[in-house]
Amino acid sequence: MSTMLAAVFEGNGVLNVKTVEKPRVTKPDDVLIRVGAASICGSDLHVLHVPPGQHADPGVILGHEFFGFVEETGSAVTRFRPGGKVVVDNIMKCHTCAYCTTGMDNLCPNAVIFGQQRNGGFAQYCVVPEAQLMDMPEAIPSYLAAMTEPLACVMNAMRKLNPTPADTVAIFGMGPIGLTFIRAMKLYGVRRLAVCEMSAVRRQKALECGADLAIDPAREDVQAILLREWGETCDIVVDAVGVGPVFGQAVGLLKCGGRLLIFGQNANAVSQVPPAVIVRNELTVMGSYCAHNTFPLAIKLLEKSRAGA
Repeated sequence: MSTMLAAVFEGNGVLNVKTVEKPRVTKPDDVLIRVGAASICGSDLHVLHVPPGQHADPGVILGHEFFGFVEETGSAVTRFRPGGKVVVDNIMKCHTCAYCTTGMDNLCPNAVIFGQQRNGGFAQYCVVPEAQLMDMPEAIPSYLAAMTEPLACVMNAMRKLNPTPADTVAIFGMGPIGLTFIRAMKLYGVRRLAVCEMSAVRRQKALECGADLAIDPAREDVQAILLREWGETCDIVVDAVGVGPVFGQAVGLLKCGGRLLIFGQNANAVSQVPPAVIVRNELTVMGSYCAHNTFPLAIKLLEKSRAGA
């Protein structure tokens, strides 16, 4: 029996790297891939909280942001051959529910997610149905290829926000997602972009990625700084953290008619925001969950970034 190493979630905040049986092709549409790289999502960390901030089935191999190389294919697979480089669309939709059939398949209630309900990419190998795979250009290096899924999720959010160069924008949280939002906002032409982040290291990274202002919300008055520097507050605020207090801080930075996008998620987080503020200022509060037909866009952006476009 062939074996491999994998990071297995064992419930109650326990993740163990252990030797497990290597998966095999058993269905005609199966593709066995050798994992090239997998990135760590905030969702993976939330799974390990006690109580968990997101659900995963005990016994599952974590990891939903990954790419790999085709090792073996089932008899019905036609699009991929051994040696090919592929990225995984990590959410398997049912394609029959009301959401799937009305253009909202990223919200499918019957979805099966790699790394949560089905073995994912924190392993040496993974079996993935052909329909969940896309070609990954050879020129895209491993550290970027593993970021395809988070970038696809960010671009889904950007389509909802549709910022313009005239918009003033603030982003809370400068982890990998927040930094990705900076790059995306700059692609949309945003010229005044502030970030709110308590870590000095992450604030510096934000400036390197193109942020115009980097503010420590624990020590500085964010609104006062924006008024001093820009003469106004924000048309758009992005919460890339997902902890309770940020919601209220974000609402306080919005102009009348402003848009708040909540991206970070943690089931344990609770916020208190007076509804009257949203009503009186005619604010738009929206969420963005996972990628929605944005994997091809993410792949093109990564490819162009390597070409210097």
